[in-house]
Amino acid sequence: MNLRNGLLFLLLLVIQPAAGQQDTGGQWQSPHTMEVLNAAPVALIPFPQEVVWTGQPLTLRGEMILEVQDAVGRLADNAVRSLKELLQAYQIQMGTGSDQTKDAPRILFVKKAQSAAEGYQLRVTPSVISIAANDAPGFYYGVQTLRQLLAQKTAKDQVYGCSINDWPAFGLRGFMHDNGRNFQPVALLKAQLEKLSWYKFNTFHWHLTDNPAWRPESRIYPQLNDPANRKAGRDPDSSYSFEEIRALIAFARERSIRIIPELDMPGHSRYFEPTFGFKMESEQGMAVLEKLIDEFCAQIPAEDCPVIHIGSDEVGIPNPEAFIRRITDRVKQHGRQVMVWNPGLPPEPGTIEQHWRDEGSAGIKNNGNPVVDSYSGYLNYFDAYSLIQRYFFQQICNQPRGDRHAWGGIVCCWPDVRVDDKSRILLHNPVWPGAITYSEAAWCGRPGYNRIYMNELPRRGTPANSYFREFESRMARHRLLFFADAPFPYNALGDMEWTMTGPFYRGKEDAQYKAFAPELDADPGNTVRSRIVAGGTFRFADMLGAKSLSPLANETLYLTGYIHAKTDRTIYAITGFETAARSNRRSGGIPQNGKWDANGGAIFVNGTELAGPVWNNPGGNRYLKATWGTPANEIPFTDEAFYWSRPPAKILLKKGWNKIVVRVPRAYREQNWSFAFVPVKKDGNGTWERDENVRVDAHAPLSSRN
Repeated sequence: MNLRNGLLFLLLLVIQPAAGQQDTGGQWQSPHTMEVLNAAPVALIPFPQEVVWTGQPLTLRGEMILEVQDAVGRLADNAVRSLKELLQAYQIQMGTGSDQTKDAPRILFVKKAQSAAEGYQLRVTPSVISIAANDAPGFYYGVQTLRQLLAQKTAKDQVYGCSINDWPAFGLRGFMHDNGRNFQPVALLKAQLEKLSWYKFNTFHWHLTDNPAWRPESRIYPQLNDPANRKAGRDPDSSYSFEEIRALIAFARERSIRIIPELDMPGHSRYFEPTFGFKMESEQGMAVLEKLIDEFCAQIPAEDCPVIHIGSDEVGIPNPEAFIRRITDRVKQHGRQVMVWNPGLPPEPGTIEQHWRDEGSAGIKNNGNPVVDSYSGYLNYFDAYSLIQRYFFQQICNQPRGDRHAWGGIVCCWPDVRVDDKSRILLHNPVWPGAITYSEAAWCGRPGYNRIYMNELPRRGTPANSYFREFESRMARHRLLFFADAPFPYNALGDMEWTMTGPFYRGKEDAQYKAFAPELDADPGNTVRSRIVAGGTFRFADMLGAKSLSPLANETLYLTGYIHAKTDRTIYAITGFETAARSNRRSGGIPQNGKWDANGGAIFVNGTELAGPVWNNPGGNRYLKATWGTPANEIPFTDEAFYWSRPPAKILLKKGWNKIVVRVPRAYREQNWSFAFVPVKKDGNGTWERDENVRVDAHAPLSSRN
């Protein structure tokens, strides 16, 4: 199915589960067995639905012969373009079927009937690579899987022999970027779309307007592009011309990605009233919006843009039903389908609803409209490391696979705070580790679901932990192969365990933290409320639940772990406490010099407090309330604000078992009550990667404990 078929591209097939897989009634389950995953000689993301490794590799040469079956027609055009670029990177020339090179291996594109939408078959034999599909995305995705096979060829330039049969669990697999608040150049967006397509994303949700500005060009209302009517400091001179929008749509289409533009209305639109002198929801405002929709649709054909998102969330107006009905009708007059946020203004029948509340997929209820799921956590909200488990264990739309109501999911990045260097968005938000983890969940599906794992990593020895760690190993391989030129804020952490003790509640009169017995206790197992927790990053409020939290925000937790060293040595760890959301800056801010946490948290190694850094802005950026609409939101973040974008901590270990104790106070109600600790080392390129020789254990031999 070609993307040019407009709305037909959005009709999803019900994808049947792999043989033997059933819903598991609340227990998380992978669509693959560990035996299948561990048998793979290469790291594939997303992992194919069905794969057999034949043991008969293809040896690469300096030339390959391309043959496209007549029945394929133009369906493989984008796949062939991508294949040529891929082979050029390996200095392999591509000939055609008319060439008579006898020994050159062949690449065949073959039409396959009765294949699932976007599905493909990839075969690698000693002499032939064949890709079979029945639509353009299928051929393209076959090439992207081949990309991963080529990147992991053997030392003898051999591509592993395999037979892959693959298809998506969900028909809509998307990524959203907010360019209304922070404009990004088209070149930067293209680079993101290129990599997203490698991981079989097929939708880019382009948030084009927000409070600072209306970003698309407007010729009928040029005042919308006037810097004087935009928020100062928020790229007031920057707009996307219609030519640039069409070019990005064409670029995306060549990579099997459909763009959904969002023209947010009537909320998130503070630029509007100063520009026109009346509100969006007024009669004059709705008339302006109708003309803007007419202009946009005249410039961007329906075949290129079959869906238009109109936002409609986080706003209260006196005429919600009338507004939505009128704007929806106008969009539909241009042959487009309407998409809105939910919660938001009441949608019309047939409208695509994008659910955004972070209440779990169980909160997504079907009212007859198509549903797109964006609940699992925004890339700009949670800590970079903690989001990965949420995306991995998520069950999109609360079901194993898509159908005519459950279309799929979109992972969202909302960098609300002003950004000067736009490349830092990809570092301060876990765009790439988050996106490729989400691609696994959206493409493969999840036959079973356990919401506990969204907030607390399963312990070592459990099947769920084994699956997570196996995925971490694949992701580490992809970081090395495909993201050497891009920020990738994540390192494996699923193998570690700690003893968590508490919470302990301080008295009302305690203005400052005071030491408690657990910090000094030789055996934390003797203290109350202790249990073992897994991982290297913890969000304690989510782990404990709201009912366990004091309304006075006066509790303290402890983590105790042990690290074994064969000799006296120095290790490094990515570590830190509370970090601010990239949407509202709320946090205790930068600690004082020599401290790790502005709220009184501390790390003790063998009884001695670990000294924190000398900060560039000690004591700064302390905002205990959301900063939306305030001058603080116009201060760009620096790297020292986030534990994953600053230098790791240097830790001295002694020979034998070393005891790590972490004190984590909760100091105010809205605190991101958290802690992270991941041992790392530098690779040959100077990149910090996981130090596999260092692991935190919840217990050490009794005779070795300090």
